Amino acid sequence: NDRPPENRDPTLREIKLYSGFLDRQIDLIQPKIIATLGRFSMVYIMEKFGVEGKYSVGEAHGKEFIVKTDYGKLTIVPLYHPAVALYNVSNKKSLLKDFKVLKKYI
Repeated sequence: NDRPPENRDPTLREIKLYSGFLDRQIDLIQPKIIATLGRFSMVYIMEKFGVEGKYSVGEAHGKEFIVKTDYGKLTIVPLYHPAVALYNVSNKKSLLKDFKVLKKYI
């Protein structure tokens, strides 16, 4: 398990260490959609693909951000991390609604 211990945020060093693997997977797969789960993946992916502006997960969740890549159009859909439903039951409805946005892509 490569998750940071005790549910802490990943360090910049850890993000740099693993981001190369993620970048390579994206290059190989060339996805049409990426659904991010939580703040760190959202910030990384949105910065990587040049999404304008700074967003919190609360502002961006469930929205579709369409960007152009070398291989075509990519839709980024930020989502709350599923653990949010464990800590804040009121966010469970938002999380379920957000997952429905993905339904049209499968």
